[in-house]
Amino acid sequence: MRRRGSLLSSLCLGLFLAAGCLRPSLPPEPPGVELGPGRYVREFYAAPDFEPTAGRYHLAPIRVEAASGAEPGSVARLLESEVSQALTANGLAVHSAPGEYEVCLIIHRLEVSRAFRWLRGRISASLSLSGTISRGGRPLFAFRDALSLTSPLAPGPPAPQETQLLLRQLFREAARRWVNQMLLYRFSAGGPRSANTLRFSRGRFS
Repeated sequence: MRRRGSLLSSLCLGLFLAAGCLRPSLPPEPPGVELGPGRYVREFYAAPDFEPTAGRYHLAPIRVEAASGAEPGSVARLLESEVSQALTANGLAVHSAPGEYEVCLIIHRLEVSRAFRWLRGRISASLSLSGTISRGGRPLFAFRDALSLTSPLAPGPPAPQETQLLLRQLFREAARRWVNQMLLYRFSAGGPRSANTLRFSRGRFS
């Protein structure tokens, strides 16, 4: 009986630790390009003649393939808002009408975990994302990335809009990463550089 209790305690501890530590897997590669390691995103591709500041950007409707713990429609709107802010913060023009550059983003998997929220005082979210920027149907830039975020410690009852605040931070970081990669890909092999993208300090990424 004592041994069974010990095994049960170990299993519960393992599940408790895994609830906030699972690393999301990379999504499939965007078609038609060959990706390589990135400095800011996991993998990316950039055409040699791609000039990120040479045109206007149009955000195509974001596709959500799988979302657990969040409503797909609100997830797409939230990511679109953060991407638009990241682009405009760097002086890039974003238009509702088609422009020179078409941005297509896919959320392959989003998972919000509230496991052991009452004990951990935290929730977590993981995201697998890919995207392409094309002109006239030709891919000029592409990436795939995966990241997760754990909320700050907040014992007690969940705060109002706790999930939305966590997702906003997660999407802001995701947008920051690929916009940095897009603007600074020529410098990826050199020293650290930073674009004027949005940053924040709350939460913990992995």
